[in-house]
Amino acid sequence: MTVQSISWAPLAPVLVLVGGLVLVLLADLVLPLPGRRSVLPGVSALACLGAAGSAAWLGQSEATRGTFCSAPGSATGSAQDSRCSYVLGETAVFLTVVLCLAAAAVLVLALAQLRADVEGVTPAGEYCLVLLSATIGAVIVAGSRDLITLVVGLETLTVPMYAAVAFRRGSTAGTEAALTFLVVSVTSTALMLLGIGFLYGLTGTMHLDGLAEALSTAGGVGDLAVSDLAVALLLAGLAFKVAAVPFHVWAPSTYQGAPIPVAAYLSSVSKAGGIAGLIAVLPAVSAGSPIAMTWIALLAAVSMTVGNLVAMRQRHLVRLLAWSGIAQTGYLLVGLSVLSGRSDQAESGAGATLAYLAIYLLMTVGAFACIAAIGPTARSADPAGQGGSLGEGPSIEALRGLAGAHPRIAAALALFLIGLAGLPPALLGLFGKVVVVRAAFTGDAGWLGILVALNTVIAFVYYLRVAGMLFTRTGVISEVGISSPIEARPAQSGSTASVSSATGVLVAALAVLAIVAGFWPDLIIGAAPLLAPFGAG
Repeated sequence: MTVQSISWAPLAPVLVLVGGLVLVLLADLVLPLPGRRSVLPGVSALACLGAAGSAAWLGQSEATRGTFCSAPGSATGSAQDSRCSYVLGETAVFLTVVLCLAAAAVLVLALAQLRADVEGVTPAGEYCLVLLSATIGAVIVAGSRDLITLVVGLETLTVPMYAAVAFRRGSTAGTEAALTFLVVSVTSTALMLLGIGFLYGLTGTMHLDGLAEALSTAGGVGDLAVSDLAVALLLAGLAFKVAAVPFHVWAPSTYQGAPIPVAAYLSSVSKAGGIAGLIAVLPAVSAGSPIAMTWIALLAAVSMTVGNLVAMRQRHLVRLLAWSGIAQTGYLLVGLSVLSGRSDQAESGAGATLAYLAIYLLMTVGAFACIAAIGPTARSADPAGQGGSLGEGPSIEALRGLAGAHPRIAAALALFLIGLAGLPPALLGLFGKVVVVRAAFTGDAGWLGILVALNTVIAFVYYLRVAGMLFTRTGVISEVGISSPIEARPAQSGSTASVSSATGVLVAALAVLAIVAGFWPDLIIGAAPLLAPFGAG
């Protein structure tokens, strides 16, 4: 019988989040309803910040990195980490920090939404519990070193989101979105488990480095056709999680039907969790199945192209960001497509993906924060009702002239959209694109680098169209008798001010970080492991 050694230090981020979850449960029992709306999201956000801080501290310390290790002495953080089920290595530390920071930002949006919900339609306790539970799953995925831990983490990340998508009681769109998400997610999990079953049957191990050894042995199981099938099924399941084409059909409708904070979570933390799973799995399975990298490269090419082309036709801002997120998934997969090459190629590819992931999370959460801030205003000015009910976000037309009354929010939204496009003055997004293209050429995938450049030009069309509309003074909505969309915003005593304060501070903080990091790219890009500081040779 194999005896596992357990070290609690690497589990510190998970334990902090679990502690926050317990506090939310207790507070939900004893606090009155008005207090829950402010206290519970605040406690949850602080738990996420504490988890990020503990991960960053462990990354700088000499503490044990591996836990649940089956080999004696394998918890030392050395080469025997392959026999540990969870390892808080350099990459896992970076992913844990960015995941928890993104989750904390989303919980600030949830705070604003719950304060505005004076009728108590959205249950504050359950809302915070599902977001914290999903974050625990994402952190587990980031450090997983065997397939069982990976699946447990992914399902812990995904299952709570079924409920979160449908939190808007009485919303038909929310229910349909949750059902779509459930069906597609269960299908992807079934495919992934089938592939894992084949791999275990072939290799007799669940540990990722053990899989790499078994699959790469000459004349071994890696030469069998069923091993390629197993790898394809595993990657297909993970492709659903990151909404890569053709496994993307759930994303636009689910984002639009969910509350804005939940849509922000799905497009940021949930997607980053799937990317973390791919970063863990790809080096292992590609060792004996080189075709895996070909599939990832094709997924990257198709995702970025289809995502950008369809995004050009969108009239709803959340759906536009959903399709934009699909295109951004393609950019993220470019770095992963070279993980099986030479050691320098693999490190450059993984580092580029991590750096671009951090930039994507910053810009995407910032864009959704702006939507949360202007959502009620824009919806009230939308005569066609395209903005939908509370939580679905505005139509693009409803944003026309936003800068007239809310210049700071409009400027921040334009900054985040231009950053996603990779244009100045949002220099950070431009540097991120350069890092991805450089990784493609370093990894002998120059055609992908060229495709990234072409798709970046295509994306300019819809990003700049929305950004320009924010500052357009024409477009009077004559049907409702107002001269500006902003003038139709209904006055709400108390709740409006609190929402503006919560989201306004978050928008300002993210915008300042995006601007500062644009002039000092190593603040984010240089922090990514396996990647040389920006500008280094």
